[in-house]
Amino acid sequence: MVGMSIRSVLAAIALASLTLLPGGGATARAAEPEFPPGETGFHTYTEMSAEVATVAAAYPDIVRRFSIGKSYEGRDLWAVKISDRVATDEAEPEVVFDGLHHADEGMGLEMTLAILHWLTDGYGNDQRITNIVNGREIFIVFALNPDGATYDIAGTGDYRYWRKNRQPTPGSSAIGTDLNRNYDYRWGCCGGSSASPSSNRFRGPSAFSAPESSAFADFVRSRVVGGRQQIRASVSFHTTGRLVMYPYGYTLTDIPMDMTRDDHAAFVSLADRMAARNGYRAIQASDLYISAGTSRDWLYGRYRIFSFTIELSPDSPAYPSDGSIASETGRNKTAVLDLLEQAACPYGPIGKATSRCGAFDDDLEVARGWQVDADGTDTATGGRWSRSNPAATSLNGPKQLGTTPSGIRAYVTGASAGASAGSNDLDGGTTTTRSPLIRLPAGTGQRLTFRYAFAHSAASSNADWLRVEVVAADGTATNVFEVRGAAVDRDAAWLSGSALMDRWAGSTIRIRLSARDGANGNLLEAAVDDIRITRH
Repeated sequence: MVGMSIRSVLAAIALASLTLLPGGGATARAAEPEFPPGETGFHTYTEMSAEVATVAAAYPDIVRRFSIGKSYEGRDLWAVKISDRVATDEAEPEVVFDGLHHADEGMGLEMTLAILHWLTDGYGNDQRITNIVNGREIFIVFALNPDGATYDIAGTGDYRYWRKNRQPTPGSSAIGTDLNRNYDYRWGCCGGSSASPSSNRFRGPSAFSAPESSAFADFVRSRVVGGRQQIRASVSFHTTGRLVMYPYGYTLTDIPMDMTRDDHAAFVSLADRMAARNGYRAIQASDLYISAGTSRDWLYGRYRIFSFTIELSPDSPAYPSDGSIASETGRNKTAVLDLLEQAACPYGPIGKATSRCGAFDDDLEVARGWQVDADGTDTATGGRWSRSNPAATSLNGPKQLGTTPSGIRAYVTGASAGASAGSNDLDGGTTTTRSPLIRLPAGTGQRLTFRYAFAHSAASSNADWLRVEVVAADGTATNVFEVRGAAVDRDAAWLSGSALMDRWAGSTIRIRLSARDGANGNLLEAAVDDIRITRH
């Protein structure tokens, strides 16, 4: 073992016994290269794997180690879950940290290991950290690109300046995909990646063509429980520049159509809070440069996770010295802890904790577990509920609005762009859509609020209606809001509705939206948006 660092020796010993630990079976190569001289304070894949296994074994009550999948060359993509009841999937806010999307950004791996040690060493010794671990489910994915990182240090005492993974590209002699251009949200758009396999920013032949990005995506999808994503916030650590970046990277527009004003305000506030704590600069990701197909944009665009990229280290050198590890990671400690605390209510920093952070909050911009005709009893022959971008229609005035109270999507009865009012409305009976399960806290004062529109022609009657019902665990449905038709021409307008939820305090319920066309020859349109249950 001449020439090996003490940590490398310990890592080799630890790896030899990994199969004796829960989740053992790492596939790291025995002859893994070391960092160049003067940089050996950075962790190799073997050293990281051993360290994570050792910490998990030392703190079994709060740490569970697992692999989210395999790299192209067969290395495990190691992760941990940290929580006070780590073996139980609790209804607590979840936060994800990841490192080393890019092979030559080793400080990102050091940051994930630092978080692991802060939380485990501090649990039971630091009240703030103890409270965080008790109230959160925290996931850390340490090295998403172990193949590229190993190749990067496999030169003759120097770096290869390698960024991508090590997967061959079909039809090309070029090797590697930029994992952080391989996610399927806005993949290949906007000039934010390259179609050339030889480029450092090659996006891959298709979205999720790289096993590493695909494995991370599968892990995130696995956190959808009961139709709702449990992860509230995430940080992906990169280098360089000392920046806290928020979505989007694919566009220079501050608030594009696929982001709400509340979300943008929350992103800016959360980023500013972290930057105030680590001394970095908070920016929209595209202010650095356009980037498409990133994990950050995908996490928010698909799941509305408050996702950030933190660029560690100053602008140069590209490879910071290992003497900067402690200071660079350390300056991020309070920023990381603050985000973990704010994850319970990301809208709190913009003063909307009461209106946005309750038992249920759905602006309907992404799929969150609603089911149309969940009971199989709908009778409508046309214009069933659809979570859509409404298509404006009119007949003697607007009947379906082309706008929503927030974002671009709502539940509407038919949303065929360009269709005439008479061919796009609700016809022939009833349509329903039902929410996922909602666990209401004990105590009074919970109120259901929503925005709605209900429009019809003069052929309407009280046989037409829009209803909002609460469905109890035993299937009993209670009508808490209703508006009925009448023999007048009514144009659409967004209005507010609400209902007190004290009757169901401490129980598990669903919300059901129902609309009915009960009159022949009647034009009827309904829409619902921004459905929330909060304490007022």
